[in-house]
Amino acid sequence: MTGLQFLDHSGSIVFSEERDGLHAVRALTYCAFWLMFLVASVLAQALTESDQQALLDQGTRAFEQALDSTDAQQAQGYYRQAIEAYKQLLTAGVHNAKLHYNLGNAYFLHHDLGRAILHYRRGLQLEPANPRLRANLRYVRSQRLDQIDPSAQHALVSRLLFWHDDIGLQTQVTLALIGFLLVWAGAFAHLFWRRSFHLWLMAAAAFGFVLFASSALVVHTQHATARHGVVVAQETPVRKGNGASYALQFPQPLHSGAEFRVQERRGAWLHIRLDNGASGWIRRAHAELW
Repeated sequence: MTGLQFLDHSGSIVFSEERDGLHAVRALTYCAFWLMFLVASVLAQALTESDQQALLDQGTRAFEQALDSTDAQQAQGYYRQAIEAYKQLLTAGVHNAKLHYNLGNAYFLHHDLGRAILHYRRGLQLEPANPRLRANLRYVRSQRLDQIDPSAQHALVSRLLFWHDDIGLQTQVTLALIGFLLVWAGAFAHLFWRRSFHLWLMAAAAFGFVLFASSALVVHTQHATARHGVVVAQETPVRKGNGASYALQFPQPLHSGAEFRVQERRGAWLHIRLDNGASGWIRRAHAELW
């Protein structure tokens, strides 16, 4: 009896191991299937260099045809073709300032101010000092229905940090590092040659270091924590809370192209703050973020 009990128990263990083995095989098969699916999806989206060039040429050709067209409706069709070609490049992982510049131009001429601003801003994240992006962004902003004057505090900060948006984060870090090295170089030189020039050099370098290090810290913090966005719907009402049942915060809706900073996200709603300090809730689907 004892032997039979032992054999029965042993048999149950073997059965359990076989069952666990089958589960493991099934799990591995399932994982392998999804891995192949993901790889296939990536490969399907990946474009060769010639494919990318073909899409760029297709978008450029459509854009130029739109500019040459004397039929407004036909021109809008060409702009849509250009936008689709450029968007395929983005989907394939191509991200550079020139592509966002082209998309911004196509969207603007397609009468979509919100998405034009979106891509100019994304392009400026890659090349903050790009003069064409900055000029076009400034012009498109002047065409918005909502001309929101910044608050006094925001305007003061912009004047004090006038270079803040013109110089990229990497350049600011480099300038701060140069200032730091010059401080130590001036101090070292002053040990051997007691000249007032070295003290002036150290003071100027220290000022530059503090200036650009502080600015770089602010930019890094903004990129890490703050999200900005733009309204891309033709218009969106701003409410007092995150739901359509809440009363309107502003008597008039925001229109395409209105920019904001995201304060909070709750489900399908965004709590936003405008440059003038006013805030409220809008639908997430009515905006794009960067």
